[in-house]
Amino acid sequence: MSLQGIEFEYLKLHTNALTADYLAGSKPAIEFYGGPPDRDSRIGEVAAEVDKRLDRQRAARVLEAQRCFKLMPNGRELLDEFVEHDGFIVCSGQQPVLFGGPLYVLYKCASAVAAAAACRKLLDRPVLPVFWNASEDHDLAEASSVKLPDTANELRTLSLPAAGDNYRPLCQLPLGDNLAEARAQLGESLPDTDFRSGIFALLDSTFDSSHDFGHAFGELLAGLFSGHGLFVVDACSPEIRRGAKKLFEQEIFDSAASAGEFALSSRALEGAGYHVQVKPRDDDTGLFVLRDRRRVKLQHGESGFRLKGRDESIGEAELRRMLEETPELFSPGVRMRPLVEAELFGTLCYLAGPGEMAYYAQLQPLYSLRGLTMPVIRPRLSGILLEAKIARVLEKYGLDTGALEQGVDSLAEQLLERDSRWRELTDAVDGLRGTLRQGIQQVAGLLEQTDPTMKGPLKSTSGAISGSLDKFQGKLTQAAKRRNETMLGQLRKAGVHLWPGGGRQEREISWLYYLVRYGDGLIDWLIERAAAG
Repeated sequence: MSLQGIEFEYLKLHTNALTADYLAGSKPAIEFYGGPPDRDSRIGEVAAEVDKRLDRQRAARVLEAQRCFKLMPNGRELLDEFVEHDGFIVCSGQQPVLFGGPLYVLYKCASAVAAAAACRKLLDRPVLPVFWNASEDHDLAEASSVKLPDTANELRTLSLPAAGDNYRPLCQLPLGDNLAEARAQLGESLPDTDFRSGIFALLDSTFDSSHDFGHAFGELLAGLFSGHGLFVVDACSPEIRRGAKKLFEQEIFDSAASAGEFALSSRALEGAGYHVQVKPRDDDTGLFVLRDRRRVKLQHGESGFRLKGRDESIGEAELRRMLEETPELFSPGVRMRPLVEAELFGTLCYLAGPGEMAYYAQLQPLYSLRGLTMPVIRPRLSGILLEAKIARVLEKYGLDTGALEQGVDSLAEQLLERDSRWRELTDAVDGLRGTLRQGIQQVAGLLEQTDPTMKGPLKSTSGAISGSLDKFQGKLTQAAKRRNETMLGQLRKAGVHLWPGGGRQEREISWLYYLVRYGDGLIDWLIERAAAG
């Protein structure tokens, strides 16, 4: 399908040396992931391993217990098919962000849906797309703002106050009364279109002041993709914590083994010349504990367990009691979350952003340690949405979308330097002035010999000609200035839309900007682009 007035331009994910080599299928990078990302046989190999141990009944129960499940019109039928016909699951995920976050959140969802369809066709088995709403994350500063171009093509930042609760899980953080101001600013920033009322109705039903960040974010995405079979799971849900209880127990009481394996894989990466995304610490477990509504790292040492940054130890008996009675008080960290996902869902394929792709390279030994299968790691959709109004600016100045990455001012200087027409014109005016000066001097010399009385009128004529040229050159300069100001304004507008603040569009601009303009057909359109990419 196509959408009138907008195009999609694919971009490679912003990668480091490790992920660039992995995506190119080069050694030694692919060895840290179990193989290359783009070989279909890898999907079959991983599926065969997952098939041996995946508890599909439990996976279905966890999915059905999610509060977003009610938004799926055919959710029950999809789960029945998944269980009865030995299905699989592909995943992507993201921590909550205000009003659904930037474009790449939508790209992750679209990528999961497209990958599930491709794997279903390849395996001839049901494959469900799952989005992991990482609502246990505690980075409120990152979650509490979003950017978009307003109706004047100025980049606007909408945010909630982020002070004071930066260690509290987002699933426990109500949006509160401060939401109203950000919501009003959002309304002011977006135009009145045929699609606005429906999209804002969904937004307002989910991003409600009484909801927490995780609830709002999850239900917004579930509502958007309800017709595409995307299951949105909340990392804070009790069903997930209870389902991961055995894995939590292993991580706590065998933490030295997992820390050792993680350190070994990290050293191997560094030995191969690659950067390590997550620095290992010998005293860290892969878990946090919720204390006083804050997420605190669980560490181990010779004398037992302690909570990082607090003068508090925690004994083995208490940890076992918590595991049995309140497993929801444990929260997996970055090296544990993928294992929890694999334990519950047997993840066949994970659609990753650049940072995620990098840290998965450190995790392969941990999957093996816990008897789990590492999924195939594939890149999510990445690209630039190019509206017709911005495409016209690029065409006018002979630019591509990448030209603005360097910044508007730098690009404008380059354009002015290469604009030879204006230089030729000003040079021609200067040449005309010199020619006239020489001609006046020649006439003055002849008058000296024939009629010196005409030298006065000649001087007046020369002054008039010079004044007229000065006036013309001034008008020429003003015209050039107006032209340059127009160019700068148009380039700044394009920069706001394509490389806002020098960053990638997909990481900066809210997808609401585009959905309000192009409607929910944008969702189907992006799924098609994810499938084709």
